[in-house]
Amino acid sequence: MEQVSVRKTRITKEKTNLKKSFKANSKEKQEIIDKLIDRAAFLLIMSQDMEAELMTIEKYTSTTINASQTFTKANPLLKDYRETVKSYQTVLKQLCDFVKDEKAVNSKDELEDFLSK
Repeated sequence: MEQVSVRKTRITKEKTNLKKSFKANSKEKQEIIDKLIDRAAFLLIMSQDMEAELMTIEKYTSTTINASQTFTKANPLLKDYRETVKSYQTVLKQLCDFVKDEKAVNSKDELEDFLSK
């Protein structure tokens, strides 16, 4: 139970850090950004926890069948870790693109306002 509360604290701290970097001008867009930030913070903390666990366990496991056949396979946590990191990168890209698009639209409006004067 204590680990869950520590994890929640870490997620909240990461959300705060991300919110400093990603801000929108409109309330509707900020709601979308906040949802993406929530997802990104969760995925980052989960990937960090998986990474720490991967450091302490064997990356590959061997299974012997009939004393003559030995199979080696990757630990299932490796696949989960890769998928989590990939999801995190996707969410961050969405965040960056969303904020960049908004800034581009706002810059164009300011330029048009200036030129019309």
